[in-house]
Amino acid sequence: MRDAAIFFLDADGRVSDWTPSAERLLGWSAPQMLGQSVACFTPVRQPHASAAQPGAEPHTEPGPQADDAADPMTLGIERATLLGQSETPGWQQRADGSLFWAQTVLTALHDPDAGELQGYACLMRDQTETKRLLELLEQLNSALDAKVQERTRQLQEINHDLEAFSASVSHDLRAPLRHISSYLELLREDLGPQLGPEVKRHLATIGSAAEHMGQLIDGLLAFSRLGRSALQRRELSMTDLLHSSRNRVLHDPALQRPSECLCWHLPPELPQVQGDPRLLSQVWDNLLANALKYSRPRPRVEIRVGWRPQTGPEGALELVFWVQDNGVGFDTQRAERLFGVFQRLHRARDFEGVGIGLALCRRIVERHGGRIWADSAPDQGSTFYFSLPEAGAATTS
Repeated sequence: MRDAAIFFLDADGRVSDWTPSAERLLGWSAPQMLGQSVACFTPVRQPHASAAQPGAEPHTEPGPQADDAADPMTLGIERATLLGQSETPGWQQRADGSLFWAQTVLTALHDPDAGELQGYACLMRDQTETKRLLELLEQLNSALDAKVQERTRQLQEINHDLEAFSASVSHDLRAPLRHISSYLELLREDLGPQLGPEVKRHLATIGSAAEHMGQLIDGLLAFSRLGRSALQRRELSMTDLLHSSRNRVLHDPALQRPSECLCWHLPPELPQVQGDPRLLSQVWDNLLANALKYSRPRPRVEIRVGWRPQTGPEGALELVFWVQDNGVGFDTQRAERLFGVFQRLHRARDFEGVGIGLALCRRIVERHGGRIWADSAPDQGSTFYFSLPEAGAATTS
């Protein structure tokens, strides 16, 4: 072993056998070392470059030497005597004055028959490169910790700015909209029967634009709040969430259809998952509402909900849920646009909305460690899928 030395001490802790490996690693010859106390291998407290004189003891640290009671190697001898083995790391100095980081292991040797202590075997290994790498790792960790603290501070400032922005949007942008709506009503009252068809149309356009702007602000605030709120994870029943969401969308005046025109295909049970029930309910609300809305032109609406376990793109197990409809569909080459903020593939005059629902779904699902995607074709209906990690989820029987 080129980076290690083994030598032996007697029962009093003095060098009794100085091997070639010890001479090669430390540089002292056997005549110099035989009879030397183990204290001469006390680690150097601070690395220094002073050269040792021939015939001098290996430990040449300036200043008074520590007494035997406090000497680490003497304490190591005591531990080895009691426990059988001890380990003492530290800087060791060679005969030429060079230093290396050593891992010194003392092992007590006993007479196999009488059990009496015969001496000690000392294994000393050069761990300088390991020490250097550990110090480098500590420096990198320290620098990384400083960067993390700085990034955390920056994120806190950004969150503070976002909160201020949200408050400004909520108050400063809503006020002009309220004024527009109020003065629009006053204008209608003042003009009364004098309003011509063209003027009525213009006023209706102004009112619709103000209402749409209010919806955009609401969506922007909802999207902003979602990014800042902490997830309240717990085990929950997706079956309960699905049925609650279905009940809500069926009572939405904008989505109501005669019951005989609706056909639901729901699984008897969905699996238990770990997640935030409030946020995952929003995912079901948006997907079911979209299925009803974009199936409005059909005389009979067919909505299917399902799930399956599968292996995800990264090789981890996941639970995939889907909502399928027989609505107007869309071109899948443009599907990615659906999940952007305020992105829509259909005209507002055909289907109401501001393009925030699917963006919220994407943010919620990704915050739960899942993904969301869609499959469709024009006039062939759509299927929206979302996945959640299976870890911590159990399928109900």
